[in-house]
Amino acid sequence: MPPRFRRPVVILAGGADGEDAASNAAASRLFVAGFSGFSGTVISGGTTSGIAGIAGDLAAGCPDVMAVGYLPRKLSSNAKRDHRYTRFRTTETENFSAAECLAYWGDLLADGVQPADVKLLGWGGGRIAAAEYRIAIALGAAVGLIAGTGRSADAIASDPLWAKFPNLSLLPRTASAVRGFLAAG
Repeated sequence: MPPRFRRPVVILAGGADGEDAASNAAASRLFVAGFSGFSGTVISGGTTSGIAGIAGDLAAGCPDVMAVGYLPRKLSSNAKRDHRYTRFRTTETENFSAAECLAYWGDLLADGVQPADVKLLGWGGGRIAAAEYRIAIALGAAVGLIAGTGRSADAIASDPLWAKFPNLSLLPRTASAVRGFLAAG
């Protein structure tokens, strides 16, 4: 049985191991300030690393945030489950992959959440984040990529094929831009 999701639903995607400490600190400041007053579900990677760890920060600091982590069956030795998350779902994969993304979309659809009612916020990221961004765009979710965060976020935002989708927005690095994206109907 898939989990029940508190609406609205936001996916927080981006880098984990590939992001440096300064990038992670900037992302944390931005998202913690931007999510101030948010009530709903945040979906992310379920570990203490990178963007997934920031989702744990949100769950710990905002009583109305339900954080749902999607993890592979087996975590690498440097990945630690973030127990600040409300709930976890586990895939049958050996390592993080696009399988976790496909699992959360399957659960959302099974719970009656339409992609157009989902928002994804992205910061940097590697190949898995790139898959998350592209799948969300293709399904019709509102995707906000934070400008200038490098790697996959910048590559997709500047790709002529993906940049033409009306549900993709390039957001400035301000808490007010994050709040505005979350509040948009």
